[in-house]
Amino acid sequence: MAINHIMTEDYTKYDYLFRNIIPNAIGGIRIYGKNDPYQKPQKYSEVTNLENKIWEDLFVKLELLLNQYASREYLIGLRTLPIPNDRFPEFKTVSPLIENSTGWVLVPVAGFLEEELFFEMNSKRMFPVTDIIRQSPRFKKKYEGINIQNDEGYTPEPDIFHDVQGHAPFLMNINYANFLCDMGKLGLEIIKDEKGLGQELIDHNLKRLQNFAWWTYEFGLVKNNGETDKFRRKANDIDYEIYGAGIISSYDETKNIEACAKGLSTHSKFLPFNIEEVVMTCFDYSEIQDRYYVVDSMSELYKSFNENKDLFWYLG
Repeated sequence: MAINHIMTEDYTKYDYLFRNIIPNAIGGIRIYGKNDPYQKPQKYSEVTNLENKIWEDLFVKLELLLNQYASREYLIGLRTLPIPNDRFPEFKTVSPLIENSTGWVLVPVAGFLEEELFFEMNSKRMFPVTDIIRQSPRFKKKYEGINIQNDEGYTPEPDIFHDVQGHAPFLMNINYANFLCDMGKLGLEIIKDEKGLGQELIDHNLKRLQNFAWWTYEFGLVKNNGETDKFRRKANDIDYEIYGAGIISSYDETKNIEACAKGLSTHSKFLPFNIEEVVMTCFDYSEIQDRYYVVDSMSELYKSFNENKDLFWYLG
């Protein structure tokens, strides 16, 4: 799983308010800001056979699992987008369909974006995607001489498989698309600090939003009510559906959920979604998750976010 979203790392005097505090270092990762050449158009003709093979291996390994366990929004979105199973997707063929459905566009970028740029793009319905894939020569060259995890199942650098296979199908759903845009607007509002809270509280409130993002659109689950089975080849035999893109782009994470849900593993627990708990719970993005928060429905998630934005405005 490669995650492309907010990563506030400055520890503040308000961290004692959080639970499950885990120091998360992203040392070595190149982070691009507004003043950097962060836009990087996809050169589709230069994608190599090896890169296409890495994509194919990742896609095929996950395809049946996701068909059985991914959420309704994901399966419908995946059906309507030209995302190949045996080669890199071409952004210019995928993006117009998303734009036509929900107003979002895919914007090719060079890598991990700093918070303000990321939120500003999301607030304008622009979703950053990278044209680099884990374990490829291009990835290794980018981080030559830097010790960065680069496995089939995980890299902290955002890659094309996570960005497109994990996130893009959800952008076809208007309710999800509006939710993501609203999160972008909120993040940008926190950073702009028109309330004059100061940097310490900006960082703290961004961490609250970061926690919320992590436990929802990156690693969230929704209750399985059986209605999605009509879109599947094989019925979902666990109590949950996956809507978190960090899970969807990770075979190991998906298998962990299946095993824990079937009682074959006790590695992770399933907790009812509580937004007050979620925003105050930190996470470890370099390991399989030890918990997953389960929403009753996607509409409950959107409603909870819209009605509890005060949780992201701690005033000290």
